[in-house]
Amino acid sequence: MELDVVGLLKEHPEIMLFIIIGVGYLVGKTGAWGIQLGSSIGVLFIALVFGHYRFELSPIVGTLGFIFFIYSVGVQAGPHFFSTFRQDGVRYIQIGLVVAISAFLTARGMAWLWGLDPGYAAGVLAGGLTSTPTLAAAQDAVSSGLVSFPAGYTAHQIESNIAVAYAVTYIFGLIGLILFLQLAPRLLRVDLVKESQEAQKKLGDKHQDGDDERGMGRKGMPSLRTYSVTNPETIGKSLTDLRFLQTTGAVIAKLLRVDEEVTLGPETVLQEKDRVLVLGYNENQLLACDLLGKEVFDSHLMENTAFDTQKFMVIRNEVSGKTLRETGITNQFACITHKVTRGGVDLPVSLDMIIQRGDYITASGPKENMERLGAHLGAAEKPIHETDLLTFAFGIAAGLFVGYITVKVGNLPLGIGSAGGLLTIGLIVGWARTIHPLFGRVPAAARYILMELGLLLFLAGVGVRAGGGLVEGLLHSGIPLFLSGALVTLVPALAGLVYGKVVLKMNPAVLFGATCGGMTSTPALGAVAKVAKSNVPAMGYVGVYAFANIILTVAGQLMMLL
Repeated sequence: MELDVVGLLKEHPEIMLFIIIGVGYLVGKTGAWGIQLGSSIGVLFIALVFGHYRFELSPIVGTLGFIFFIYSVGVQAGPHFFSTFRQDGVRYIQIGLVVAISAFLTARGMAWLWGLDPGYAAGVLAGGLTSTPTLAAAQDAVSSGLVSFPAGYTAHQIESNIAVAYAVTYIFGLIGLILFLQLAPRLLRVDLVKESQEAQKKLGDKHQDGDDERGMGRKGMPSLRTYSVTNPETIGKSLTDLRFLQTTGAVIAKLLRVDEEVTLGPETVLQEKDRVLVLGYNENQLLACDLLGKEVFDSHLMENTAFDTQKFMVIRNEVSGKTLRETGITNQFACITHKVTRGGVDLPVSLDMIIQRGDYITASGPKENMERLGAHLGAAEKPIHETDLLTFAFGIAAGLFVGYITVKVGNLPLGIGSAGGLLTIGLIVGWARTIHPLFGRVPAAARYILMELGLLLFLAGVGVRAGGGLVEGLLHSGIPLFLSGALVTLVPALAGLVYGKVVLKMNPAVLFGATCGGMTSTPALGAVAKVAKSNVPAMGYVGVYAFANIILTVAGQLMMLL
């Protein structure tokens, strides 16, 4: 039996589509020195090869992928995009703007210097910053008719130029930025390890009591143990006098005196032979044992205390904007916080970190306390996996509708395009979920598959359409594109670091993370955190990242309109 593979793929493009995604994903997973290319560039490269050999895909593939991806970006950014303005948003948005404006001007300047064809500047901007939303917005500006084409150019040619420039500049945008940020501390004479420790110290020593946050943010799960108060130096002293939390890093979940439960509070005085139930990690339990006396097994305390771990979404105004200490999770509810997630990034946990609306807090403690804690913070994440497809579908429809609205200024029609409309409605839906948690529910796993698969479908469609002009574009403008992309990567990164250091006086460790956020580069954040030996840079990253995605999406459209 003779099998015509090429003919089969051309007759059944659905098979070809998933081969492109599968092989591209595999290529993206390869790398060296701990650096992976990423699934997006892998799929784009493979799609360009198929396009070069004249394979075709239906335009609806890229369109659907674009819709899912851009809308999901807005939904993910929504919970923090607005609340960040009320916290440290002014500084973060400045970093985002400095990075975006310097990148925009560099791309425009290089396009003028080299005389690059239309579309190349937008691709260089997107690739140099490894910003797929920029690529998607630029492509959308062309396909939706917002752009008037120069004489002699078609929409297909310009879209092809955007994709080719993105592919040529992406690799340096990824690897070059990582290498630059690893060298930059030496150039700026900054010790990231020391600066990270200073930042963490300021968080931990903000109050005069010198809280020691042992066990905060620790990996693994805390345990419950029971002790009898027999230490003579502890008997007769209150929890405040003992500085129990600060000394041990553990919390007392319950206290029995004889056989009666005692209401716990900062002024609770420990008496001889009190039996206490302590929640903490192993090292914290050892410190608690030294302070209290001896470990005993108390069946009444252990068997009548259900232990639970839950993830909570912060939506209450009474909690948003306060420090983790002020939320009362530890001293009021006798629970331990071991993870705070913002924008999909785990932050370094400190009692003096500021909690924002839309944050996810993972805490452990007695079940009855956890129930009260959920009501206090806002909402516990329900163990269900259903997506609110009603809101999802109508949200996308509303976003597309808003994007198609144009206003005439003289004879010039102005609009925000599909990318702007989808992003705007996505932001609103994401923000509204922090007010009504059941509204617009998209579980993390579902959001990931929508964003990732949507992105790969979009890039597969773009790559196959652009593949026909790949070789010609490389031969004609390959070197100018690569050099332009390198400058678009390096100039904004340096501008963000210098501006943050000289003008904003930011802590360098936080600043390096903020610059990664402005460049929308998660791999670069990982490299910076490794150099800093700390997760402190993540605090700056999440602050800027939400802004940067929006700013760079607008920049992609603007690049095509000017």
